[in-house]
Amino acid sequence: MAAKALLLLDHHDSEGYALQRLILVILALGLVALATVAFALLSPPPFGHREKPETRTFAGSMFVSDAGQSHGGFEYNAEWTANLTVVGDTGMLTLTLKTGLGDALTKHEYTVTEFKKDDPTLSWRLISFSLNGNPVKLVLIGDDTIWNGQFSNYYIASWGAEAPGEEIRGLIKPTYFEGLPDFWYVELRLK
Repeated sequence: MAAKALLLLDHHDSEGYALQRLILVILALGLVALATVAFALLSPPPFGHREKPETRTFAGSMFVSDAGQSHGGFEYNAEWTANLTVVGDTGMLTLTLKTGLGDALTKHEYTVTEFKKDDPTLSWRLISFSLNGNPVKLVLIGDDTIWNGQFSNYYIASWGAEAPGEEIRGLIKPTYFEGLPDFWYVELRLK
């Protein structure tokens, strides 16, 4: 049987078929390899080239008052240093107590997702993200009238149960931060 196969191979070899088949097989394998490489390079992730996501950092502070508004305070006012680091559209907000009578926060690191800055479809400049699943929107304040310009050109979100209208900016709630009562004034400022 093997001898018969060799005779057939010899017969075809004499006519050049074996060489032609070998060349066709090599060309076919080359085309498959080329197509595979092209697919991997031109396809979107996870197959294709992945660009390194942009890393952005913001620094500022967070202020709270038990008065429910920016100025005043019956027993408790505090300020934390706020640092936000975002890679792509996810990151971490870290709060470190700077001043206050004790630390009202029971948690100091918060997960940020769905981060967006200065959406070109909007007429105003803002930073928006989800903070542990809660929506936050900080608006760019060109002239900070609440703190006599101290936080001009910061992105700010503030809210308090007793806050006058001019003190409510963006979207934020004290209950987004573990340990803060729902009626307190909270102001997050980032630059």
